[in-house]
Amino acid sequence: MMDFSRSKFDIVGRIKIWYTLSIILIALGIFGMVKNIFTDGFPLIRGIDFAGGSIIQLQFDNWSDEKDTAQFAQDVKIIVAEYTERAPSVQTTPVAAEASGTGLPALQLQIRSDASLIENNDAQENIYDEIRQLGGEFTVLEESEVGAVIGKELTQRALWGVLLGLALILVYITIRLSFDFAIFAVVALFHDVLILVGIYALFNIEINSPFVAVLLTVVGYSINDTIIIYDRIRENMKVKRHLRFDVMVNQSLLETMARSINTSVTTILAILALLIFGGISLRTFMLGLGVGIATGTYSSIFIAATMLVWWRMKGKKPVGIAEPVGAVTDIIHEEDDELMDLGGEAEEEEETVEPITVRETPSKDKKKRPKRRRRR
Repeated sequence: MMDFSRSKFDIVGRIKIWYTLSIILIALGIFGMVKNIFTDGFPLIRGIDFAGGSIIQLQFDNWSDEKDTAQFAQDVKIIVAEYTERAPSVQTTPVAAEASGTGLPALQLQIRSDASLIENNDAQENIYDEIRQLGGEFTVLEESEVGAVIGKELTQRALWGVLLGLALILVYITIRLSFDFAIFAVVALFHDVLILVGIYALFNIEINSPFVAVLLTVVGYSINDTIIIYDRIRENMKVKRHLRFDVMVNQSLLETMARSINTSVTTILAILALLIFGGISLRTFMLGLGVGIATGTYSSIFIAATMLVWWRMKGKKPVGIAEPVGAVTDIIHEEDDELMDLGGEAEEEEETVEPITVRETPSKDKKKRPKRRRRR
């Protein structure tokens, strides 16, 4: 297990590096959002759940495991794109024989695109014919249309859900720690959301209902890591009050860094496995989740805590609990190896040194000393 508690790495002292990196990532995301506004009229590429459109769900019975499901979905996407204005979204879901209703393994295919997919009957029949040639006969499970009004309502609810979550987090941390701790924790969360949304915009990744789940999961994960770091800072403000605030925060970050990195790496490894073997339908969700967890860990260590140091050192607020002038306090901590003297100068005990007599052999050239008279 990694251990950074004895490291001398200066995280707080390199604050300009962390802020520059964050500004670059956020600026790239804003560039992507501005580009989408000019091309699509919205900062992000909205899926059917937000912009409205059509949903068609088909089931292929007796689906063979030897068929390449990923390639089949890609071919269907190309077919549908020829008849619709918006690029379609195609998802496949394997169905076990026990759940298919026919006693045979099946495959469910979901197609999402604009309203013309259902409104144009001729185009729909042509799409069905071409899909039959690729995958065989199928059963139509669903043909539905989502209006733009529902998409607008979903967008508003998603936005209010994120804002309400941030407000409750602000209140909780204020009660638990203090207001400035809460403010910079929320700033770090906005940092994570901006980077995640920016990556979706920059790479033209479509957002649907799972995107809201990704946002809320990232917010929860990030604030959990931030609170753990803040809690260690609060503990060290009591037991390491002899240290300057920036030095104490830097040591607190080093003490919790191993835990943060280990937790994030193990989570990302699980996400990576689902990203590779989980199928097309999970890839967008897992990609957003992995990016969000990585940025959440980064912001908890390098943004939330360092901004707190910047604020308290700039505002010249009291560091920890001040000791009375002239008092001498020994601070003992399980991770400290030294006893610090906080006030005045300790008086040193005088040591008695016995004189050392050196006897020299009398030289012939030296005169003999006169004998001392004895007192009677």
